[in-house]
Amino acid sequence: MDLAPCQGRAIEVTLEAGMPLEDAVAQALAPLELDSAWVEIVNAEVECLTYVIPAVAPDTTHVAWYSDTHSFDKGRIDHLGMIVGRHGDASFLHGHGTWAPEGRAAAMGHILAPQTRLGTPVTARGIGLVGARFDRRADEETNFDLFHVDQMTSTGGSYAALRLLPNQDFATGLDAACAALGWQAARVHGIGSVNTPRFEDGRVLESLPTEFLITDAIAGKNGPGPEIVVVGTDGTDIRTGRLSRNENAVLVTAELVLSRLTG
Repeated sequence: MDLAPCQGRAIEVTLEAGMPLEDAVAQALAPLELDSAWVEIVNAEVECLTYVIPAVAPDTTHVAWYSDTHSFDKGRIDHLGMIVGRHGDASFLHGHGTWAPEGRAAAMGHILAPQTRLGTPVTARGIGLVGARFDRRADEETNFDLFHVDQMTSTGGSYAALRLLPNQDFATGLDAACAALGWQAARVHGIGSVNTPRFEDGRVLESLPTEFLITDAIAGKNGPGPEIVVVGTDGTDIRTGRLSRNENAVLVTAELVLSRLTG
């Protein structure tokens, strides 16, 4: 795993409408002087939204791939979570979420933020990090450009940036990160992919490539598995539930922000 303890704080910003979502996020966060951030928006009108869903890899050098581009002009974002970091000298975000075109069924996927625009200004909330950075660069293991976690200062804190690597069990990997930090427990926010999700209630989403968004997760207490919303290659078969421990290997990556819990 890539793990970097750091300082952090709750943040609330306004994202402007009518401009690329990636630019709106970068503009809103710039005055806060953060190294990285976790940002969520809910129930937001969109002027246009562009996304992809997981797909089977077209070659043997990747374990998964992306579908053709999907887009719609009017609709809403139900819930979108974004890891915000850097790619070279520019701000870059990676986001997964659920949304619905006007008058059509809900869908889920990986948002293409440069081609997406909000219809009205939106209040976004999340966590700002100082001392740890998500930096997008080439990853030899997966043959993708992915966020890696870099320690920016030697000073720790009550927050951490975490990347779980392929083939790590998701739930136990979160617990291992807590143990490495010397924490008893942490609340977890983030996105990623797991191989054929298996839920505590016995359900299985039969899709090797998937994309998920955490809706509720506590690491370190060996309690219920992380609750996620997840989609596979179908694109509209959206599942919500708690993942079973020791049955859900990370497929490509899991990019996560941890906040320490005490007491």
